[in-house]
Amino acid sequence: MDCGLRMATHAVVKTWTEDPANGAELEVARVIASQFRIPPVATVERFRERGNINLHTFSVVTEDGQPYLLQRLNTDVFAFPDRVMDAMVSWLRAQSSALEQRPELNWTPITLVPTLDGDSCLDFRVAGIPNVWRLMVLIPNSTTFKSLSEVPGRAAQLALAEQVGRGLALAADLTSDLDAHAMDVSLPGYRDTYGYYAQFDAVLGMHRDADAVEPYLPESAEVRRATEHLYRLSANIGDAEAEARRYDTELRPYLDLVQEARGQALMIADGVRAGWLRKTAIHGDTKIDNFLFDRTTLEVKSLVDLDTVMPYTWLADWGDCVRSLCNVAGEKERDLRQVQVDREVYAAVARGFLATATTPQREEIALMVDAVEAIALELGLRFLTDYLRGDNYFMLGEEDPADLNRVRAMVQLTLYERLREARPELEALFVERLES
Repeated sequence: MDCGLRMATHAVVKTWTEDPANGAELEVARVIASQFRIPPVATVERFRERGNINLHTFSVVTEDGQPYLLQRLNTDVFAFPDRVMDAMVSWLRAQSSALEQRPELNWTPITLVPTLDGDSCLDFRVAGIPNVWRLMVLIPNSTTFKSLSEVPGRAAQLALAEQVGRGLALAADLTSDLDAHAMDVSLPGYRDTYGYYAQFDAVLGMHRDADAVEPYLPESAEVRRATEHLYRLSANIGDAEAEARRYDTELRPYLDLVQEARGQALMIADGVRAGWLRKTAIHGDTKIDNFLFDRTTLEVKSLVDLDTVMPYTWLADWGDCVRSLCNVAGEKERDLRQVQVDREVYAAVARGFLATATTPQREEIALMVDAVEAIALELGLRFLTDYLRGDNYFMLGEEDPADLNRVRAMVQLTLYERLREARPELEALFVERLES
C-alpha cells in the first residue's frame, strides 16, 4: 500500500476509534474497504444480521454489484487477533484444498479478500491496541436461521436439522487434515472444563481477594491473565447479594448436581488430556445461525463466524450444536417443566451427520451421546458460576432481568437431566454405525 494512503487511512481510523460517536462510522468503513483488492466501492451500510461480538460489521457493494462483508474484530473479546486470523486462514485453506478432491459437494467456504499488500487483514493499531479489519465475499443465494421454528412445518424443520448435521460432518471432514497441535488457542480458557470447575469451586468461597483464589488459578500464565478475574466475586455484586445468591434454596439442587456430575462433565476433557481422544480443528460455536443454507433448496452450504476455531475434539462442536437444537424450550424458559429433549430433532441431526461423516473414529462415535450431555452440563455450570460471581462474563443487557443467568443455568442443567433420561433411546441412534 502507498505510504501516504496508509497514513491517511490510519488517521481516519484513529479519529473514529477515539471518538466513535462522531457519526463517521460508514465513512470509515468505506475508506477501510478501499484498502482491499476490490473494485471501487459503491455503497456501505451497517450489516443487519451482525452478531453480538463483532459489532462493527458492514455490507459493502462495489460498482460491479458484488457484495462483501467488512468486519472489525472485537479485540476486547479476542485479545489475540493474529491467532484468530491465522486459524481462520488455515481452516479455509484446508477446506478449499479438500474440496478440490470432492468437487461434488455443494459447500462454499468463506473467501477472504486480500489487502492491497496481499495480507488477510488490516491492522490499524491505535495507541498500541490492535484495530483489525477483514473483508469477505458475501456468499450468494444463502440464508440463515436463528431457530428451527422459523421454518414452517414439522417435516421441513426436521429436514433442516438433518442439514445441520450434514454441515457439521462436512466441516469436520474438510478440515481433518489440519494439524491441530500446531494451532494456537485464540480465546485462552475457552472450552476448558477443568478451568470452569475451578472457577466454580473458587466462587463458592465468595472470595474477593486475589491471594485467596491463588490455589484455584490455572498454571498457564496466559490463561491466568485472561481468566483470573473469573475466580472471584465481581465488583458488580455486593456482599449481601452474593450471600443471597450463594444460599438460594432453589439453586441448592443445581449446586449439588454440578458437583455430583463432575466426572460426566470432565469425560471429554479427560479424553483429550490423556490423548485417547484426538485433537482436531473445531469451529467452537456451532449454533444454527452460524450455518448458511441455500436460499432455494435449504441445503447447507457453509459454516461461518470462524473466530473460535481452535484445537480440541469435534465432539464439542457436535455436543454444542445438538444441545442447542434439541432444547424445545429455549435458553430463557422459567417454567422448567417445558424443558424437554426434542428426540426427533436429535435423531435428524444425528442422521445427517452419520450419513455424511467419513473421518470420525469409532471411539469418538461411541461418545456422541456423552458429548451432548457434557456440553449441556458445562454450559449450565458456566451460567451458574457467573450468576454466583456477579454476571461479569455473560453480561446482562439493560433490559435483561437480574436473574437471567440463574434461569439460563437452571434450563441447561434441567436439559442435562432430560438428556440422561432419554439416553437409552438416544444411544440406539448410533448402534448401526458402531456395529458396522
